[in-house]
Amino acid sequence: MAHTMESESKGTETGKRSPGIQERFGKLGNDIDLLAKKTGDEASKLAKNINSEIKSLSEEMKSIDVKDEVKSITGRVEKLVDTTGESAKKLASDIKTDVKKLVDRFESSISKKK
Repeated sequence: MAHTMESESKGTETGKRSPGIQERFGKLGNDIDLLAKKTGDEASKLAKNINSEIKSLSEEMKSIDVKDEVKSITGRVEKLVDTTGESAKKLASDIKTDVKKLVDRFESSISKKK
């Protein structure tokens, strides 16, 4: 419980939209982990949802240019659909790292505008 309150107070410092973005990126991380374990139609559907959410979030980040990062991430999400085992876990971890960098970059740009 204390961790949640700490996260909420940090979110308020970085801007009003930030907690919603953080929460959505957190869900993306969970979905990416799940995708690493799925195959076939389930994986394809989940990848489509993940990529839609990434693109949606990038549109909200109008303050920074994230086109190249988004293209790289969504391309690797598509690759993750056909990847299994340890390779899938590694790729999912790499994707989540890049998503986190994207969030950090966005939050940094919000902080600078204040």
